[in-house]
Amino acid sequence: MATLAMKSLTLTVILEQETDGAYSVYCPAMPGCVSQGDDRQGALANIKEAIELFLDIAGDVEYVTETPAMIAGEIREVLDGRQQDGLSYAGIFLEQVEITCTANVLMD
Repeated sequence: MATLAMKSLTLTVILEQETDGAYSVYCPAMPGCVSQGDDRQGALANIKEAIELFLDIAGDVEYVTETPAMIAGEIREVLDGRQQDGLSYAGIFLEQVEITCTANVLMD
C-alpha cells in the first residue's frame, strides 16, 4: 500500500558564473531542469524551486537517481560550452541542495 509522506532529497547542482556576475545552474539528475539568478544565492534558491516544481509534476521521486557519471557528463557539457564561447573554465562550482517534497512511499 502506498501513502504520501514527506521525503528529503539531496541533489548536486552545477553553478556556472556568467561574465556579468549572474549564475546559470543545472541539475544533472533532472535533465532540462535549469535556472539562473543574479547572484549565487539567488541561483540556488531558483534551482531549488525548479526542482520542487519538477518533482510536483513528476509525482514520484523514487525514480530520481544521481550518479557520478551523470554529474561528470553535465560538467563536461558546461565546460565544452564555455570553451566554444571563448570563456575560461573558472567560475564553475558544485553545490548540493536539499529538497523536501511529498512522495509516494510504499508501506508494509
